[in-house]
Amino acid sequence: MAEDSSNWRDTLYIWDGITSSTTDGVPVDDTDASTSTSTGTGTGKDITPTTTTTTEHHHHHPLLSWKGTWVPITNCPDATKADVPKRNAFKEFIDSDFKFTVSGTAIPTVIATTATPTTGEGEGIKKGDNEEEEDHFFVTKLTEGEGWDMKVDNDDDDDDDSNHNEKKSRMMKKKKYQDETHDVLVKKLRWSGNDCDQSEYLIVAKGMNEFGPFISVGWQRPGCRWTVARRYLQVSSSFDTNDANDTNDDPRMYWSLMELYHAVLKESIETMPETGQLRLKIPPWQLSIMHVNYQQQQLPQEPESNSNNNDDGGKRKRQKTTTTAVDK
Repeated sequence: MAEDSSNWRDTLYIWDGITSSTTDGVPVDDTDASTSTSTGTGTGKDITPTTTTTTEHHHHHPLLSWKGTWVPITNCPDATKADVPKRNAFKEFIDSDFKFTVSGTAIPTVIATTATPTTGEGEGIKKGDNEEEEDHFFVTKLTEGEGWDMKVDNDDDDDDDSNHNEKKSRMMKKKKYQDETHDVLVKKLRWSGNDCDQSEYLIVAKGMNEFGPFISVGWQRPGCRWTVARRYLQVSSSFDTNDANDTNDDPRMYWSLMELYHAVLKESIETMPETGQLRLKIPPWQLSIMHVNYQQQQLPQEPESNSNNNDDGGKRKRQKTTTTAVDK
């Protein structure tokens, strides 16, 4: 059953599945983007990697695939109320009628960053004021693959009550959708197990499809499992003009990946005073920036860049969900 148009953005969509990465068909063992010869900066809509050196032996970029299921957490405008969906220990994926298989090329990217304050009573990341360093990431554009399932309503039936059961059955038909853009920022392509710096587990993404723009926040887990929550954003009728000053648009839609990453990092990472461990709050989507209403106009701080903004377009429709419940 489709949600009312006034509250469908209250739903958080939790995607959970296993990733695999290969280069020319060979599994990727080196998960550190620091071996890359690419650099980039983030501004406006995305991060644009640019090659800075050329070597005789060119690095082939890994192909990353992500396969699993998704479930809707309905009536959840407050993201702090969205718990992690339960999965049967003997099953690979969360029980759901809705599956996804997406893939794309993982581009190693080096970003010039400054220290980001973290919560907690510890001293945080020990960097001097405005001290700049390089941070290594992968940006993966997950727009390839089979796509993801969504229920579609069949409006072609007449209103004959005798056909009610048959119509109800047809209305449960699913359709495959693709994201027009879906850029994912991660530090590691495979689970690192680095318990001292759990910021390595963090995943952020942003994108666009025919239902509208979205942001996503999640984390990596043992076994190369990604669990990520997607929130669709409010847009105005003039969105196609890409006017960042339109007060009817959700400000998050104009953030770059790095702006989103730093905003999530500030709220989700705490420093343990006794050990200096950087600990990730679980689940990381339980943040104010993942609420349905986020009207803070001040963007998170990010390094200056000369990159051009790349505006995402696309028509928008109302997202539909089913009454599928999260496993208890």
